[in-house]
Amino acid sequence: MSEFTKIVGNEDGSLGTIDIYIPEQCMSCPRIIEKLNDLEEYRKTVNKLLEMAFSGDEVTLVNKATGEVLDKDQSTKIVCKMAASGMDELDENIAKAQRDIYTLTNGCEGPLTLGGSDGSRVVRVAMCDSPKVFYSGLGETQIGEPVIIQRDLERNED
Repeated sequence: MSEFTKIVGNEDGSLGTIDIYIPEQCMSCPRIIEKLNDLEEYRKTVNKLLEMAFSGDEVTLVNKATGEVLDKDQSTKIVCKMAASGMDELDENIAKAQRDIYTLTNGCEGPLTLGGSDGSRVVRVAMCDSPKVFYSGLGETQIGEPVIIQRDLERNED
């Protein structure tokens, strides 16, 4: 077993899954999905840093300001520090996401789905219906709020 696998704990070298509790009714909530996707991207980045740090391959870093190529030992130390820092930040981000998800899902009955049709197409939109989201933005325009949009052709019943 490699040193990397001993530290990380998975044969594929990944940090594994991000264990966050989500109530069943909120599993398809766009806000929750967005938070989980952000965590997954961060996890992948940390995995890449860990892989670089423990792969045994030569790592070469270049100082952008001076153009100087750092030696192998310096490069490896920097990548190791970045990986360790990334793991700590990932833990903090997971804890923050769990707190945010608890706040959003507390008292929520699940996403709100709205739909419309022009006779040939059907569009459905799902959005977070958490009381924390609804009341905090009441009457305000929400730009950039995560939603899920599903477009279908309406079946002709004739």
